[in-house]
Amino acid sequence: MTAAAMPNMSVSMRPSRRRTSTATITRRLVLLMLAVAFPWTGASAQSLPPATPTAKAAPKTTGTKAKVAKTATAVRESGPCAVGVITALGDIFTVQKNGMTRLGDEYAEVPVSWGFDDLVYARVKAATGDTGVRRIAVPKGAFDPFYQSPPIKAENGKLTPIVRKVAGASGCASYLVVTRRTDSEPSVLDEVTGIGVINRGIGFGRYSHVFIMMDIQLYDGTTFEKREPATSSKALLSRLTSGVGPASHAGDVDNSAFPASPADAANNNVLRDMARSMLKFRLDQRLPAYFGRE
Repeated sequence: MTAAAMPNMSVSMRPSRRRTSTATITRRLVLLMLAVAFPWTGASAQSLPPATPTAKAAPKTTGTKAKVAKTATAVRESGPCAVGVITALGDIFTVQKNGMTRLGDEYAEVPVSWGFDDLVYARVKAATGDTGVRRIAVPKGAFDPFYQSPPIKAENGKLTPIVRKVAGASGCASYLVVTRRTDSEPSVLDEVTGIGVINRGIGFGRYSHVFIMMDIQLYDGTTFEKREPATSSKALLSRLTSGVGPASHAGDVDNSAFPASPADAANNNVLRDMARSMLKFRLDQRLPAYFGRE
């Protein structure tokens, strides 16, 4: 090749480079446009993290059952009320220690958590067949004016106004009211109050006895006059065995069960079980007479 021909060669190669550069740019533009138009294809789609499977939610059964139970309770509490139960025994257990004379007598009221009022409500439902029975909430201290007028008697002029106030607008046909009472316990011939234990005597002649002294009253839901229970031999017998009448030793416990100090009674299972057993027995004796189910 001659020197004269060299310039012609260089000139002829330049158009080829321009075509190559233009084609490359065109291809890149096409790819760029495809990437913009289809963002989920190609390498960009592969770089996305894998989708996490959604866990299937477990069915909520507990909440449903709770709602059903709550609805059933609401219907029962808002329906017709034949008997409103006002139980004011409270979780109070009395501890008494008496001698042959009044000198040295000891008396204390001990707070316990033995469910006396819950037991009353359960036995009323059993006595009535749980038909139209509703428990009426008793505000704290509502019966204090009655209990703070010792001795606690069924007729001290303060009980009926308290019952009327507690009943409020509940609108029950009648109200069964259970309260603590002060009276003579035939088994120990001493005056006792409510539910408790008494230790009586001298020296080796001492003995311990769990007692139940309560009062049950049925009130008309409109006039709040007291209704007397049905009169029958069984009703009379139940009255004789509920605080007035022949001595009963059903509540006797060993002297070792008598608490060393009144506060110890709250953790005494022997006294708890005896008290609840005797309360249930007395309620089952007396309640049927108030509902004609003897």
